[in-house]
Amino acid sequence: MSAGIGEASVHFDAMKVLRRLVAVVASFSLLGCASAPAASGAAPGAAPKKAIVLVEAKGAAPELERFVPHFLSAASDRGLGAIVDARLSGAHLADVGMTGEAGTEFRKAWPGDVYLGILLAPCSIQRHEGRVYDRQTNPGTGTPVRVQDIVVSYEADCSVSISIVTAPGAAAKTIDVTGRNSSSEVSTADTEAEAQATEDAAERAVKKLVSSLR
Repeated sequence: MSAGIGEASVHFDAMKVLRRLVAVVASFSLLGCASAPAASGAAPGAAPKKAIVLVEAKGAAPELERFVPHFLSAASDRGLGAIVDARLSGAHLADVGMTGEAGTEFRKAWPGDVYLGILLAPCSIQRHEGRVYDRQTNPGTGTPVRVQDIVVSYEADCSVSISIVTAPGAAAKTIDVTGRNSSSEVSTADTEAEAQATEDAAERAVKKLVSSLR
């Protein structure tokens, strides 16, 4: 009889230990669940992008047709978001920056934090001519012949100014950059050189714009 009582006591003690272990495991589980949302919510959110509106762009049509699309694409790639193209509104950046009725109406129609105006100067293109000499063999006589080839290449510089307006009445900031075609591989056509220099100017302008808006 005493043996049966002893076995029951041991069994009861084992059950108490098992219950304590279960309680401890459950407590750790609850702590883990409670801490998980806090950890995930502690990460700071990204700063909201500024709303940017392109008000006007001035310059020769060929240059603008190359510059503006590349400028808008580069701005999106560098984290500025999609710049709103409001050029068809016919507004002028000078009016948007003033506190008058014209600026107020434009801001209502085209709300934004930053307003831009582009002025693209005509590209400067330089033509270079060089001579290359080669020694070949005359197929008829077999004698060496010196042959001269004329190589024509082009280099282009395209300058652009971007005006930045934020609050009404605030002084406008200006970004000035000059784009060039590749110096290591000079273009073999003037239009190719112009296109490369214009796109380079757009890339440089976006880099400065990103720094200016920080």
